[in-house]
Amino acid sequence: MVVLMGVVQKMQEHLKKLKEVNRNLRRQISQRMGESLDGVSFEDLRSLEEDMESSLKTIRERKVRNVEEIHRSLLHEFNAIGEDPHYGLVDNGGDYEHSVIGYSNGGRGILALRLQPNHHNLHTGGGSDLTTFALLE
Repeated sequence: MVVLMGVVQKMQEHLKKLKEVNRNLRRQISQRMGESLDGVSFEDLRSLEEDMESSLKTIRERKVRNVEEIHRSLLHEFNAIGEDPHYGLVDNGGDYEHSVIGYSNGGRGILALRLQPNHHNLHTGGGSDLTTFALLE
């Protein structure tokens, strides 16, 4: 019975310590959220500011790494598509720069599309497979 009382007492002390840790964590969270800063010293505020700056730096670095990884992936996909013969511009032997002079904006906003080989317009013969469309502005 004495052993059981000793175990219960140790468990109660452990519970008391855990509640104190929980209370401190809740206070720190509320301070980081900008709440209950009344009793906080200047040194604690400065330390809190440094912690927040450090966390912000870590978050920014992680975001930059993610954006760089996405950029590398997209660049790899772009290069892979550029190597595919079904994509890209086809030179029809004409002077492209002078062919868009008639547009009021000098050719800005021109969208060039390459038709796929199985497109029905290619079976009618003749002409270029480079089609341009003026973009609406």
